[in-house]
Amino acid sequence: MQTIELEVGYGHKSKHELKQFRNPVGLAEMIRHCDSNSHIWFKSLDGTARRAKVNGKVRTWKRDPGRIEIPVKYGMYEYGVFSASDIDRILIEI
Repeated sequence: MQTIELEVGYGHKSKHELKQFRNPVGLAEMIRHCDSNSHIWFKSLDGTARRAKVNGKVRTWKRDPGRIEIPVKYGMYEYGVFSASDIDRILIEI
């Protein structure tokens, strides 16, 4: 299992807090992780680790098992959806 160490994207830039993470192994683990936690870590576009609140039920489809949607809220006014193609951005803290 490959672990990665990312800088947490919050706080002052002079304090570099590092945390160890790993990526989910498959879609089933991604769904279990997002169902059981109210907040999930994800890799932002600038390469830091950020947290988002799972804002609803994880949606799956019977006819297309590879299709999932995880609604999230980030910050005060930002909302989004993680899908199966975003599996490499979801992080599990070690």
